[in-house]
Amino acid sequence: MAKRSFLGVEIGNSRLKLAETKNQRLVRFATEDMPDDIVRQGEIVQWEAMADFLKDSFKKNGFSCKNAAVVVPDSIAYTRRTRMPPMSAAQLEYNLTYEFHDFISDEKNKYIYDYSMVGLIKDAEGNVTEMDMLAVAVSKEIMDNYLRMFKRAGLKLTVAAPENRALGNACRRLNPQMTENDFAVLDIGAGGTKIDIFSKGIYQVTRTIDAGCRTIAGLIADATGVDPHIAEMQMRENKDNILLSETCTDLYGRIAIDVMRAINYYTFENRDNTLETMYYCGGGSNIDQLINEIRDTIQLHLVPLTALMEDDGKNGSALIDGPAAVGICWND
Repeated sequence: MAKRSFLGVEIGNSRLKLAETKNQRLVRFATEDMPDDIVRQGEIVQWEAMADFLKDSFKKNGFSCKNAAVVVPDSIAYTRRTRMPPMSAAQLEYNLTYEFHDFISDEKNKYIYDYSMVGLIKDAEGNVTEMDMLAVAVSKEIMDNYLRMFKRAGLKLTVAAPENRALGNACRRLNPQMTENDFAVLDIGAGGTKIDIFSKGIYQVTRTIDAGCRTIAGLIADATGVDPHIAEMQMRENKDNILLSETCTDLYGRIAIDVMRAINYYTFENRDNTLETMYYCGGGSNIDQLINEIRDTIQLHLVPLTALMEDDGKNGSALIDGPAAVGICWND
């Protein structure tokens, strides 16, 4: 993928994120608010409308690269860290399907399976005893829909990877030392809050919290009697210090406790962890009261994801608003 241009595409519940890279450097980044009812709970429900919106956003923001790399959301991609006995590629292709029997109830041949090797486990004599890998499964029907959608938008889909893989790519590329320790990424999004935990730069597990920016906006709408869209604008602008209201601050406390519980569970289950830092991103990053509540509650250093880079200009905005859209362009 070196010395090529890519258009990273991340389709969220409320925002479309586009990142263009050239020679592995970010050259353009933009976000657009999603029209209503195109995406529900992380899944595209109107593919043609999404294709047309993607095409319009591409032109509106002056993008030029048509080699697209799409972030496959966690809601439709099954990802797991697993170990398997040493075997050939053909044997692995056959046996990989059985790694998902606890997650997939549908017919196995309706899914695409892939993997990336993390490392080989050897015994004292140097013989390989296990293969440590990340395995992923995604519906063939959904991937076919993605291909048709990008074609309708005038783009060529060349890369697809799970959201957690794209996020890990961004962190490792910005700071190679991320492969030396454990770390967590807190994404405070519209539909909810997500915690991805990585061990030595490799994805381990995801924990989700239902409450997110839309939950806060919903509380504001109920308290002020305004339309939900107006409430979202009031939240972004912190109109009349609405984010300091008791209704909102109570929710911040509940979110902070849920984040703490997720981290405590991981550290309890992984006693040899080196988790000390959590990086945050997403639309909720600008809500200082929420960030401070989480910082005061958890036992980790809480810093913005932009701390991984030197400048805080265009690249910094991309890391807060769409790190996966950038990371997917660096898929290796």
